Formats: sequence, C-alpha cells, structure tokens
Amino acid sequence: MDHSDSPANTRRKAKTMFGLKVKKKKKHANKDLVLANKGALESEVEVPEESLLLEGENPDDEPGTSAVRTRIIPNTKRAKLKTRIQDSEGKPQSFQIAINITEARQLVGENIDPSVVIEIGDEKKQTSVKEGTNAPFYNEYFVFDFFAHKEVFFDKVIKLTVVHSKMLRSFCIGSFKLDVWTVYKQPGHQFMNKWAMLTNPCDISTGVKGYVKCDISVSAKGDAMQPGQKASDAEEQIDKNLLIPEGFPSERPWARFCVKVYQAEGLPRNNSSIMANVTKAFIGDNTALIDPYVVVSFFKQVGRTSTQKSTADPVWNEQIVFTEMFPPLCQRLKIQVWDEGSMSDVAIGTHYFDLRRISNEQDGDKGFLPTFGPAWINLYGSARNFSLGDDTVELNEGIGEGVSYRGRVYMELAVEILSGGTGSESKLRIVKPLKDAKAGKAGGKDGKTPAGGGAGGAAGGAADDDKGKAVAAEVLPVESPPELNPDDKESFLLFGALFEATMIDRKIGDKPISFEFSLGNYGNVLEPAGQSSLTAPSPAVSRRRRALDVPDSSDMHGASPPLSPSSPLLPREPQDIPQVSKSTTPAEKPLIVEGNRYYMYLPLEKQKPCINVLSHWEDRTYRLYNSNMLENIAVLFEEGVASAAELHRKSDPGAELMLKTSLKEFCMDARSFIAAAEAKLKAELKSTYLTQLDKKRLTMCKQELESMIGEAQSLEERKRKAGGMKEMLQDATKLTQKLRFLVVEPQHTVPDIFVWLLSNNKRVAYARIRARDLLFSSSTEAKGIHCGKIITLFLKPPGKRVAGLSVQAKLDVYLWFGTCLDSIYMLDDLPAGFSPAAGGTDASNPPKSLLGTEEHQFELRCHMYQARGLIAADNSGLSDPFARVTYLSHSQTTNVISQTLSPTWNQSLPMSRLLLSGDLQYIQQEPPRILIEVYDDDALGKAEYLGATVAVPEVRLASDPYRPPTLQYSPLHCGSQSGGDLLAAFELLQVPQSGEQNLPALEEQEGGIYTVPDNIRPVLSTYRLEVLFWGLRELKKVQFLSVDRPQVFIECAGKTLRSSVIQKYKSNPNFTTLVDAIELELPENEHLHPPLSITVVDWRAFGRSTLVGNHIINNLKAFKYTPPPALPAPIQTHKPPMVTYTPARAPTPEPPSTEGGFIFASHPIELSQHAGETSSTVALTKDQDFLITVEDEPPPPAPPTPKPEPKKTKDGKMKTTRGRSTKRRKRTIADESAESVIDWWSKYYASVEKQAKQKDGSPFPQVFEKALPYQSLLSAGIDSMVSSSVGDKKKKHKGKGVMEPKPGPLPKLATLKLYNKELEAEFGPFDDWVNTYELFRGKANEEDGATDERYVGKFKGRFCLYKLNEDEDEDWEEAADTGYFRVNRGIPPNCPVQVLIRVYIVSASNLHPADPDGKADPYIVVRLGKNEIKDRDNYIPKQLNPVFGRSFEIQASFPRESLLSVLIYDYDLVGGDDLIGETRIDLENRFYSRHRATCGLPTEYSLDGYNAWRDCLKPSELLSKLCRDNGLEDPQFRPGRITVADKVFTGKTVFMDEDEPVESYEHLSLKILHRWAEIPAVGCKLVPEHIETRTLFNKARPGLDQGQVQMWVDMFPLDLPHPGPSVDISPRKPKGYELRIIIWNTEDVILEDSNFLTGQQSSDIYIKGWLKGLEDDRQETDVHYNSLTGEGNFNWRFVFPFSYLPAEKVVVVRKRESIFSLDKTEQKLPAILILQVWDFETLSSDDFLGTVELDLHGFPRGAKTAKSCKADMLTDGTEKISIFQQKRARGWWPFGKSGELTGKVEAEFHLVTAEEAEKNPVGRARKEPEPLPKPNRPDTSFSWFVNPFKCFFHLVWRSYKKYIIIALVVLITMLFLALLFYTLPGAISQKIVNG
Repeated sequence: MDHSDSPANTRRKAKTMFGLKVKKKKKHANKDLVLANKGALESEVEVPEESLLLEGENPDDEPGTSAVRTRIIPNTKRAKLKTRIQDSEGKPQSFQIAINITEARQLVGENIDPSVVIEIGDEKKQTSVKEGTNAPFYNEYFVFDFFAHKEVFFDKVIKLTVVHSKMLRSFCIGSFKLDVWTVYKQPGHQFMNKWAMLTNPCDISTGVKGYVKCDISVSAKGDAMQPGQKASDAEEQIDKNLLIPEGFPSERPWARFCVKVYQAEGLPRNNSSIMANVTKAFIGDNTALIDPYVVVSFFKQVGRTSTQKSTADPVWNEQIVFTEMFPPLCQRLKIQVWDEGSMSDVAIGTHYFDLRRISNEQDGDKGFLPTFGPAWINLYGSARNFSLGDDTVELNEGIGEGVSYRGRVYMELAVEILSGGTGSESKLRIVKPLKDAKAGKAGGKDGKTPAGGGAGGAAGGAADDDKGKAVAAEVLPVESPPELNPDDKESFLLFGALFEATMIDRKIGDKPISFEFSLGNYGNVLEPAGQSSLTAPSPAVSRRRRALDVPDSSDMHGASPPLSPSSPLLPREPQDIPQVSKSTTPAEKPLIVEGNRYYMYLPLEKQKPCINVLSHWEDRTYRLYNSNMLENIAVLFEEGVASAAELHRKSDPGAELMLKTSLKEFCMDARSFIAAAEAKLKAELKSTYLTQLDKKRLTMCKQELESMIGEAQSLEERKRKAGGMKEMLQDATKLTQKLRFLVVEPQHTVPDIFVWLLSNNKRVAYARIRARDLLFSSSTEAKGIHCGKIITLFLKPPGKRVAGLSVQAKLDVYLWFGTCLDSIYMLDDLPAGFSPAAGGTDASNPPKSLLGTEEHQFELRCHMYQARGLIAADNSGLSDPFARVTYLSHSQTTNVISQTLSPTWNQSLPMSRLLLSGDLQYIQQEPPRILIEVYDDDALGKAEYLGATVAVPEVRLASDPYRPPTLQYSPLHCGSQSGGDLLAAFELLQVPQSGEQNLPALEEQEGGIYTVPDNIRPVLSTYRLEVLFWGLRELKKVQFLSVDRPQVFIECAGKTLRSSVIQKYKSNPNFTTLVDAIELELPENEHLHPPLSITVVDWRAFGRSTLVGNHIINNLKAFKYTPPPALPAPIQTHKPPMVTYTPARAPTPEPPSTEGGFIFASHPIELSQHAGETSSTVALTKDQDFLITVEDEPPPPAPPTPKPEPKKTKDGKMKTTRGRSTKRRKRTIADESAESVIDWWSKYYASVEKQAKQKDGSPFPQVFEKALPYQSLLSAGIDSMVSSSVGDKKKKHKGKGVMEPKPGPLPKLATLKLYNKELEAEFGPFDDWVNTYELFRGKANEEDGATDERYVGKFKGRFCLYKLNEDEDEDWEEAADTGYFRVNRGIPPNCPVQVLIRVYIVSASNLHPADPDGKADPYIVVRLGKNEIKDRDNYIPKQLNPVFGRSFEIQASFPRESLLSVLIYDYDLVGGDDLIGETRIDLENRFYSRHRATCGLPTEYSLDGYNAWRDCLKPSELLSKLCRDNGLEDPQFRPGRITVADKVFTGKTVFMDEDEPVESYEHLSLKILHRWAEIPAVGCKLVPEHIETRTLFNKARPGLDQGQVQMWVDMFPLDLPHPGPSVDISPRKPKGYELRIIIWNTEDVILEDSNFLTGQQSSDIYIKGWLKGLEDDRQETDVHYNSLTGEGNFNWRFVFPFSYLPAEKVVVVRKRESIFSLDKTEQKLPAILILQVWDFETLSSDDFLGTVELDLHGFPRGAKTAKSCKADMLTDGTEKISIFQQKRARGWWPFGKSGELTGKVEAEFHLVTAEEAEKNPVGRARKEPEPLPKPNRPDTSFSWFVNPFKCFFHLVWRSYKKYIIIALVVLITMLFLALLFYTLPGAISQKIVNG
C-alpha cells in the first residue's frame, strides 16, 4: 500500500474503509472536533461524508458534499448513569414440558406394532403399543418436570422415536428431535397439532420414515398455557402442517457440520484435578500441566478431539463432523475444553455458538449457511488459580458469568449441504470408511480411550444430560490453518487512571489493597503471560518492517494511519513500544469514611494512580468497530423509544411525535451505516484476512437494517389506531431488540478486561468490561461507548452471591484501549483540570499518575424525603427502613422509621468539607455519582439490605445564584428485582471563599437532625379520601390463633383512618360501618403522591392487638374521582326518526346503504359508541328517542309442535357466521342419527363447532372482528346448527329486509359461549363495585414463589380521592352528617345474603399425571366455606382428559362463604389421594358485579327442553330490575316494541300457540339484555351463557399449569323465586352399534409360496379384520389354500359390536389395561377399520401380505369391479362416504404393503344399531342366523398338512399320471422277475430232489 500523502488519495482510501482508516490528527483538529460535538449534543449535525469517515477534517471544509448525516452520542466525560448496581445470579427454576402424542401416519414397515418413545435429557416415557398398524392413534399426554438453569434447560433436546416393539427387542423406525429453545420461541411457547417428520439419522439416504402428530409446549413458572384448538379430523395436509418453525423449508436436506479445532493458547497452566491437588498437598508444588482436549456437542451428538499431554498451548488440528438435517432445529453448539485427569476430567471453559448469529436463513443469495472463522473464541470461567471445592465447576461449564479469562481456542465451523434432498450416494460412500479411520486415530492418540468410547468418555467428564447416550460424531484430521505468524500481531495499550475508590468493605481494608487490570493473561500479576506464542514483535523487527515498508499487520487492516508530516518517522522509532506494563495500582491502605464509619476509601484527592497494560493480539478491530457503530445506533434509538414511552406513560400528547422523530433518526443512522458497509464490502472483496463470516455478516447487517428501515417507515406513517401508541411502542421495542441482536459479534478478538481488587495477594472482588466498549477509533461512531470516559465499576466477589449487597468496592476509573499507534490520543478525553504527573502521553512512556491542577471545596446535601414500595424484611410483612448515602470519603445514615414500607424520613444529610479536584465546569456538568442504599434495621442482627440506587447531584457553583433542587424518584433495585423508589433531592454546593456560613441554612430539629427545607418539600393541598370498608376475606391464623375481631387501618401521608371493628369474624366478616372519610395534605404534583397502606390488626384479650397483614398501594392515580356522565334528559320533543336495524343476511361487509329510512348494515352495529358508520346517515340528538329493530324475520308459520313456547326468534345475524350448504348439513344430522335426543350436549357441540368456524372457517373475518364486542349478541342460539347457503343469503338481502318464510326449516340449536380462559380474564376481576387487596405478612424473599406463604387474606374496599376547594369544605361537613358520600354510589348494602349455588363441571383436560404409569384417576371436590362435596365414588379411571358432566348444588350465605374452590384429586386405592390441581373463584365479586355474572344470559328464550330458561327472573323482569337498579325509568312494553332509556327496540312480540296468538315480550327483552352495553351511561356487557376454562394450580409446583377444567357457576338469591331444576349435563352414554362385514372374494393377491416340486407360485390366503382399539375382538376368515391366481373365495361374515359417540365421532373402548388393573379404562378412538390379508404357514409364522385402513367416517366408495380397483383410490380425492350415513356399502378395496398394491378385496359393510342388531341377529362366519353359502373354491384349495392324499392327488398324480402307471407296471414286472429268479433255483432243485 503506498504511503502517498496526496489528500485525494488519502480521502479515497479512507472512504473505502468505513472509518477504519485513520488520518493522523493534529491535536488542535481534535479539539475542534470536541467542540463541534459539544454543540451537536442533541441536535443533528450536517456532516459531509468525508468528515463522516475522516473525523480529522473540519466539517466546514467541503460544505454539503453529501447528504449522509450522522448523529453522535454526546461526548460526555462519564459513562451513562446506571441505577442498578448488580444483577442477581440466574437461579435454577421450574419448567414443565407437556407433550401430547395424537397419532402417527405413513410409518414405514410391514405389519408393525408401533409405540412412541419420548426422551428429554435423561427422562424417557413411552406410549402404549398399537398392534398391526402403520397409522396408530394414541392421544396420550405426557408431562416432564424440570428444575434447572434456563441456559441448561433450553439446550435440552426433545427426541421422539417411533419403535416397532417385538417380544424381546424393539427396532427404531425413525426419530425426530428438536431443542427446547426452538419450542420456547414459538408463539405461546408451543407447537399445536403439528406433524413431526421422522428420519433415520444412521441411514440418511432413505428419506422420510413417517409422521407423528403431536403438541409440544414448554412453560416456565407463570406462563399461561393456551389450550390449543384440536384440528378437525378432515383429511389434513401433512406437508403444510409440519413441526418446524415458520419459514423453514418443509423438505430439509442433510448437511455435514464440520467443527475444525486447530489450537488453543493461554489455558490455565495448573492441573486442577483431585489427584494433582493431593500431590500439591504432599509436595507443596504443583508443576503438573494440564492435558487438554476439546468436546463439541451439538443436538445430542458429541465428538471429542484427542488429548494433548502436559501443555497449556495445545495444537490439535482435528475436525469433528456432525451429520444433521439443515436447518437444524437446534439453536446452539457447545464447545468445551476439558482437562483429562486420572480420576475425573475437569472442565476448563465453555463457549456456546448461537447458530442464528453465524448464519442467515433468508432465501436466495441473501442468506448464508452457518460459518465461522477461522477465528479465536475466548473462554471465561472461574479464577485461574482456584482450588477445588468452590463453585467453580458451574462457571467453567458455562453457567453464570465467568470471573476470569481462561484461554482461547482457534477454530472454524463450516457446513456443507449433502446434495440430493435426503443425501446423495457419492457423499455417503465417503462417510463410511472414515469411521474406521477415526477409530484407529483417536484411539491411538489418546492411548486411553478408543474413539468409539471417546464420546462416552467425553460425556462422562462433561456433566452433560446426554451421558453416554449421545451419538458419537466423526473425528478426522484436518490441515493446519495458514500459519499464525506472531509478527502479524498488533500491539494494544490499555491505559487507565483511578479517580475514586470508595465503599471498600471494612473486612478487606485492614491490609493494603491494589487494583489489577488484566486483558487476557496480560497484566495478570499472579500468573503473568509467559506464553511463547504471545511474544511481542521485537522493536527491531517492527522497525525493519517499517523501513522496508512491508505492510504492517495494521496496514493490512487499513487501520494504520498514512504517515503524515506531523509525525515524522524517525523520532518515534526508538520508543515504539513500552518495555514494561504496569497493570496494578500501588498498594495503599484505605481510610475509614467520615460519617457512619461503615466503609473505607482510598485517599486519591491529590493524585490519581495510572496503569497501562501492553498486549499483543491479531488486529481484527474492524469487527469491534462494526459492533460499536451498530451499538451507537441502538443506544440512540433505545433512548428515543424510552423517552417516548415515558411521555406516553404520563399520557403526554408529545409521545407520538417523539417516537416518530426517533424512528426518523434511526432510519438516517441506519442508512449511513449501510452506505459505509457497502463501501467497506467493495474495498474488501479481495482481502485475505476477512473471514467468510465477516463478509456475510456485513451483508446481513446491511439487509437487516434495510428491512428495519422499511418497518420503521411503515411504523412512522401508521395512522393512530385505538390502541395505536401502545402498539407503536411495542413494535419500536421489537425493532430495538432486532438491532441489539445484530450488535453482538460472534467472532471474538480481544478478550474482556477484568479489574480485580487484590488484598494480601488474594483476589477478592472483580468487575468485567467488554473490550469493545473501551476501544478507541478516530471515527466517533465506531468508538466504544466507554472509551475515554470515567466508568463507575462496582466490584463483586467471585462465586456464589450472598444475599444482600455484595459490592466490595466502588471505583471510578478512566479507561482507554487502542492500538499503540493511536495511543497519542489516550489522554484527549481526560476531564479538564487533570494533567499527567510523570511520563509522556503515548504508549512509549505512559503517565504513572495524574495530578489535579485545581481543588475545590464542596458540601453535599442529601434531602431524603421518602421512599415507597420497599421490600418487606420483617416477619410482620413490614420493614424498619433507613438509608445510607455514600459519597467519596463520606457516608451518612438517616433515621430508622419503624414498621413501614413507605417511610417518610424528611431528613437532610449534609456532608461538608468534600474536596473535588478538576475543572469547575467539568464538576458542574458531571459530578461524581452518589450511592444510596436502603436497609432494614434489625435490633439483634445485621441490618438487612433492601435495595440501592445511584443518583447524580445538582451542582451549584459559588458564582451562580442559588436555586433549590427538585425532588425526584430514583428506582431502587435489589439484585434483579425492583425494590421500590426513593424520593430525594441531592445538591452539591461549592463552598465560597468566605466560608460555609454563606450557604443557605438548614433547619435543625432536636437531636441534631436536619429536616428538608420548605422550598424543596412539595407544595401541599387538602384532599379528601373516602374509603368504603366492605369486609375481610380468607384471613389465615396469626400466631396459631384464628382471627376473631379484626380492624383495618388506612394510613396515608401521616394520617390514619380506622374502620369499625368486626365483632365476630367467623359469623360475619363484613364491616358494620360502610363508609368513612379523612382529610389529607397531599402534594399538588400527582407524581409525588405518597403511597397508601392498608393494615389489618386483630384485637385480642386485654386490649392487645396483633398485626395480621398489610398491603401497600404505591399509586393513588387510580382513585381519582371522576364525576359520572350526566344521563340524557327524558324529554320527548318530536317523533323519533325510525332507525331500523335489519340484521344482515349477506356476510359481505358492504357500506350501509340508505333506502327509505332503513339502514342495511352487514352486521349488528351498536348505536352508542361504535356506530361510526351510521352517524353520517342519521343525526341523533341526546334528547330524541330512536328506534332499533332487533327482530329480523316476519313470524314463521305456526309451528306444528304443541309447545306452550313458540318458535324461537331466529336472529339472522348469526347466519353471517356460517355459510354451510344445506346438503352437507342434512347429511350430518342424519350422520349423528336423528334418533339421538337433543340435549344439553347437542348445544355444547353446536357451540364448539360454531366457535371453530368463527376461528378459521369464516371467509369474512372482518365481520367477526367488528362483532367481537357483541359476541353475546352474536352468540349463536341465534346461530343455527343449520344455515342456508351464502348464495341464498345474498338473494334474500335484496328484498328490503323482508324475507320469504322458508317452508319447514330444520331445527336450530341455541348455543353458548365457550371461553378458553377464566371468566375474569374476559370481564376483568369483577371489581367494578369494590376492589380486592391481598394482604401479606412475613419476609419477602427474592423468590417470587414465596408470595403464597406470605399471603394472609384479602381486604375488600374502595377508595375515592378528590381535591377540596374552600367552598367544598363546609359542604363536606354537612355531607358527613347526612351520610352522603361519593364512594358508595351504586354499592349494595353489605348485610348477609342467602344464595343457592350450582356448580357445573363439564370436563377437564391435560391434567398433570399423578400415577407412576403416567395417568391419573381424577375426581372432583367442591369446597365453599365449611361445605365440602367429595365426589370420590365417581372417579374416572386412567384418564387425563376426563369428561365429568357433574353438577353440584350448595346453599351458602354471603359474605361468610364466598370463596369457591374446585379441586381435582387423584383417586388412590392405597394411601391418601393426591391433589392434581385446584382453582378458586370469588363468588361474591361475581354476585354483586354490574356484569351480572350470577347466571349467564342464554341466546334464546325457551320454557322447556334442552335450552329451558334457568334464571329465577324472566327476561322482561330482569330488564325492569336492571333499569331500577341503575336509576332508569321502567321499560315501556308496547306491542312490537320496548322502550328503554329513550331507546326504542322493535321486534316480534306476538307468537302463535295452538293457533292462538300469544303476546310475549320475553324474546325481545332478552335481545335487549344482550345489547345492554349500548344503553348510554349505565350500559355494560352482561355475561352470556358460557363455559369458562379455568387453569388448575398446585402449591407443590407453584405457577405451573396443572391442567384446565371446563365449568360454569350459577348463583340465585334465595329471596327471589326458586329457579327451575338444574341442567342435566351428565355425559352422553355411547350408543351401541354393530358393524357387519361380509368378505366375499379377493383378487390379485400376491403369491408368496412356491411349490418345492413344481416351483409353482401360490398363497394360502386368509383375511383378518378388527376395529382400531378393539384388537381383542380380532376376527379371521378361514384359509383359501393354494390360490394360484391370487383369487380367494370366502363368503365370511365379521361382526364387530362397538360403542360410539355420534357427536364426537369416536369409538369408546372400555377395557382393562393389564391383569392388575382394577378398573376398565375408557379410551376414545377414531372409528377406523383395519383389514389385512395374510398367507397361512403351517410350520412357521404366517406371512403378512397387505393391509387397508378405512376411516368409517370417510372412506372411498368401493370400486364396482376388481379391475377398476386401484391403489391410489385411498389417496386421491375421490368422494368419501361415511358408513354412519350410508349404513350399507359394497365394492372392491385395495390392499397395500409399503405403498404397493398387493391385492384387492370385495366386501360388504352393513352398520346397524344395537337395538336393530338384537331384533335381526346374524351369525359370525357362515353360521346361523342368516347363514352365508359355502364358497365355491377350486378343488386345489386344501391344506396339504391335513389332507396328504388330496395333496398327492393334486400335486403329483395329475402331472405325472402316466409316468407313475408305467413305473408301477415296470416295478411289478421287476418284482415278478426278481421273485422268479430268486425262487427258480430252489424250485428247480426241489423238483430234482423230489424227482
């Protein structure tokens, strides 16, 4: 690179380098720049592009050359104020993973018996085994409980494996895995109804092995589980619903992840294994070096390198290869360095790769595969010289923040996709031999473990979940990387100056202390960096390289400044590099602070000690610069969003403008970064030192920023919506998070900097700072946020944190870090007024200390006014707080205020004679920070820490006029939790020359305590606080005695209001005096209002009182009184305009068209607030009536039923919610068989179906969105179970709202509302009449779970706060006498009420398993006060989703028994029953609420039947009562109309009953009640008839969902007429059915056997059949032997009796699970018939030939002939038939095996009900009654084993007849001849003898 100095050239090069190229600056130019920045602190400066890149040039040189602008973080001297001084450690917490395995499909294999095994870490659970099916149905639910650190838990892998279980062993069919983090990132932390694709990782060439449908959800404590909507059973498209995150491709290829581990350096040298420690103990010296190896684990696979013996700088040059699908469902890859020990291995350090940071999943050329390096990664962990036994193991295994640098590893990661979707052969061939090579190599090198066991060994050493189970990855040698030349390193200098060291713990302070600054192993005084690999380039080499003009490493990276005339070459040479680093401050003994003598400090007023650490690293600072630029953009944007959020919180209208401005500015910043990044990319195309990831990351940042600019712009332009601002803020926050994600650079360069406090050569406490935050860059945007600034560091002890404040020292240090070449700038940012005492200002001779040129005397005054929301530290649930303020060399303490959580100290703490050095201007702008801690005073022990905060004082110089400071809230933090707020003002006053007496005086009270001066205290006004005392609830025992005579104290602003004493809490827990009031002096500024505390005491004998509990309300804003809106005056001026609402027919949201005074709206519009659309058409004034038509159809013809109750009003509105064709609908009604009675369950199923439709089926979602507020109106009793088709609706719409009556409509079903959460979540906690405050006592722990133990009861009451004017004072005196208060308007009297309560429990779902077999036997217990109903006899065996269908009736008296508990227990035969979970409902709140949650409003009014009216008042009476209660006139009933609050509702009021017209206002009244929210001023939504889903909780697992229960509660006051009988919701009994199947024939069955004589193919065919779940009732035909053509004749009848629930479309199976089971378990399974064809074998097991599975609800119509029967019949979209509708079916169906056609069967199905089956029985097989004829089989069909002669005849005789006959003839002839020859000699000799 030439060093030509032509400015154009320089500028050109500089531009390309994105601020990494530095032009050497003259000192004065730099000063200018600082000034320019000062001016541009908040505003934006127009900076031409040149100066953006070369900050040295003055911005004025080239005006307006470019439009790129840049904003720079203000150049302050101190880092940003942080009020939280320490974060608490991440503790292990409870997690729960719930997995529901629904079913599997398309499993590969023949006649398999599959079950699913779920493994998470070490835990393993398995479903039941399903026999003989490739599509098993399980519906089994599993829960795994974990207690772990978040990081460890999220890395766990969930693995689903489908195994085929045989008698003795099982075979893996396929598996699927994903890590917990992937699930947790999903919306709702869950995957619902997704299909997991199974593959076989050992054989990647084979493709998909099947699919498992499952739900997986992960919940941490407090996460609410969303019960998922079960998908409909319609044919699902598996490919569209795979279990992968959004945006992943459905077909994922296999890939090889190669992790190349080259070398490591700087590892801790000492062997820390147990044996080494033993040796050390005996010998006293530990010389043993470590034996390191690296373990890489990824997605349950583990690979390890070989072990390098006795070296702290090992070289491995090995790569570990994992084969995994890409993109993997795993977020992190873990790298651990271990030290191999003789006894056990010890972890040295751990690093995680987040794959999202090193890859980009976008499509096309934008995305890139995971790639990394080759680059270094730094390891952090426990202190390097640790002894075993402290908690170092966790730190080194990656849990918690590392407290020390532990070396670094040089490595690379590459991913190659194996071509060909699921893996190509060529690649696979390479893979196989490698395994053996690896075994030899790793085994040989290790000498200890063969490679196969290497993974096991590694995992054994690693405290990993996957011990030994992990799949070993391949380990291969790899080329060593290009030589890492030590000369390529750049020298870096870390310079620091210690400005302040205070708050030093007194335990440390008795010995001299020093501070050590280390960077990697440089600067580490206890273990200096003596590694050979880190030798500094000798000055000579450097000089030689410079002289020869060889590009220095810095030149190569473009960071070396072209030599400019101002720094001539020669003079700098000799002092190029400082010879020694000085990394510690001189040891000095601290002094005790003035004031409370609690802390110590170092006296550094005169001179500030300096340190410098020289280190050598590869110059990869460009990575840090990029991160810093992004961070700067992020910081500015976050500040903008935060201030907008703050304004929004104060409901300031300027919030939106503020947000939009910061969005605009963010877009500009991002554009300037993009411009620079593009320039850099162009320049760097050919450079060698940029890794692949560096280039890709720049591109990624560029693209991400571009897309974020797009989002920001759309946000900016978005119009204000109803919740607009809140949403905009949320979206902006999401943008900041995205930006933050980009900031972190995965490839490490310089390690973090550690500051240690050394006392007596021991490491006591530390702080850790990121190197990039301190990194210097000449370009201000790329400079670290803390570079050249004074940072406040709080040093904490390493290891486990103790409770309380663990700060050991507070340091203010000035830090600067940069290359030695830049070191001339290191003092540029020093605060004014300091100069180096000795030494120069650059790297060659850094200053030893700084001297303050001027000193000033100050006095600090801390005006401690009050605090609020403190943490309770005493057993009483209160604290005795005092505050300790520490500033430099002073520390003071306020008074202790006993027993309060909101103390008002009202105390000033003066600290005089403070010496501050430095320039006055600097002190005024950035004074040192103040630390305030709040403690709880304990009489006996040590004070307990409650929280701390940091504040900045307001500085008043002697030259300025005095202005009092303002009180401000500072947030207190106790660890990571909030500890309340502190209200105080701090002023730092310069003491004038004339002495302290000239400062404003402080008022001194007795005891030498100063109070806060009046001009600082807030201005007070008189307010009146009215309190409604309702009662106390659920008070627990106090000191082992139950509470009997409680009283409530309300305290606020030093005044106390006492309630009356409840005389006998057990009999009536309400207060006798309902309302009281008190006058308070409160600040006019609302933000300064003090908290209000509610304290409950119990009066015992002898006038003793005991504290029961208390509650603190920190914000009084909620109690501000707002006068109610005035009701419209009921004056009738003229006839109201007719506004007729015709509910819509067409679901299209068309604009309302006005024709002849009618408004057609496409959905009901409520008129008061939401009818924006109608307002333009009809102008309505307040005092006019208006008319609303609720009715929507002319009366239908008189119904034929002689019901006393006419046909329900049909509300066409509902029709908009479903467009279903009547044809399909009729079929379903037939399907659910018309004989089934319409009962409550019909209504339930109709509602479920309707809800499902609204969720997804609606083609017009807008209709529902608008209708949501009136879901109750929409609620669909109104909806039919039948609807006309959409087309019809549109036609009907034309006739001006008049509709032809439809002949004979099908019956409509009323529906109810299904809430998938608690009713309180929908309507709020029903606190519209009184609020409930929870009372606590006892210590507040850091654990949130402890609140349950602290909870002691509830106070019910209400507050009302308003300002009193002078004239109101007298009024209120009178008001108090007359009992007129504002707080109790509309509040009912609080006398006891008798109530009848009915609790209906429909079902429960996803219960937590309570038995060892993963099931439970749930039953219900209902508790209300002393009443308890135990339904133990009706437990439901072995069921996690029980349908209870139980109702309970209890009489109770409010307020004594108002808390209803519904508990689900698990029945156990032996031992006590276990609680599964419980839910609690406050019935009193529901009873008195305006929302009328006593008894839900049905959608329709009926007198009897399934929808009979349940309430004790009829709708018209209810309407009248509501009007009376709300102070409205009674409703006026006129034929066809009802008038309420000057609104006229019209509708049908005359009905025909037995041809008699009957007038009934009930239907119309009910419609009005559903629309009660529209009544002005008093309207609110009334609770509709509903079922709520309540989450169950269990104290043993606090905060974790234990299942849900579906239920509702009705309440009826006993002083009203008795309500009707309770609703019967007992579960439907399944109907008995019988499925009769005749197997006629088979064709084309494959032939398996071949004849051993003739070689002829044949099969011995028979058919097996069964219904899924009823495997015990498996039936087989007889065998058709020796089928030579695949034809079989059977004429055989199967008869399958089964129980069936038509509404749910499931078969109910009740059977004992094992011989030991006590009860029969009920299972609900889909109705699926399995037919299989088999080949019979006599001596061996039969051969499986093929199968067909038919879903009885939807299977293809059978083919007419065998020829037309094809294999694809089952898969293509031919019309499906349901046997439940057709009753009969006959035809041919195909058998298949592994996807191939293996035969066809002709069968006939006939479905009959159990009753019909009894009347017309049929015989099984071919038996009576109705026997079937014997099949006409060919003669060849027989068994050779049974009929040997027949076999001989058919097989031998027929073929070889003539040969056999000839052979016989020949044989007989031969025998004859043989006998002849045999006997002939004898006969002849006989003849001769006899003569």
